[in-house]
Amino acid sequence: MATKPEILDDAIEVLRRGEPFTIDAVAREAGLTKPGVVHHFETKEALVLAVVDRIADRWLTVLRKQAGEDSSPAERLRAYVEHAVTGEFDQSDLALLVDVRLREMLAAQWTQRMDPWFGTEITGTPRQRGALRAARLLADGAWFNKGLGIQAVRGDGEDAVYSAAMRLLDEGGAK
Repeated sequence: MATKPEILDDAIEVLRRGEPFTIDAVAREAGLTKPGVVHHFETKEALVLAVVDRIADRWLTVLRKQAGEDSSPAERLRAYVEHAVTGEFDQSDLALLVDVRLREMLAAQWTQRMDPWFGTEITGTPRQRGALRAARLLADGAWFNKGLGIQAVRGDGEDAVYSAAMRLLDEGGAK
């Protein structure tokens, strides 16, 4: 029988392919029956929550590697922006949008897990805080577009976007 982590990986694969996200689709991918998936995740809501946590765990592994375990808020924000702008993403990274009825709860879960990396506790002048928020919004747009498969920049455009984000972080004092 498949383990919970294996089922979650199969669920992420369903999302990656852009298939409708159902317990049946996850069961097929995992080689299980629907009751086999329900044994581990009683509802679709429980499954989606676990998938979002699994994706957040993957992000956090990368971010901790980039920033270090004892990183400052500025180092964490810089790692988040760097990963969001330069990382590879697909539809599965947008799991928090998979079900409109759960979107608010999933967004809250994602925010709770990722908030230490958003730089919200960094102080400074209004201009500095604005620069930090702009860098974060730029990064959010970059990974969101990649997750949707939208090629918003071409050629050396990603380098230019990355440079702009780093300038904003520097301007905001996140060095």
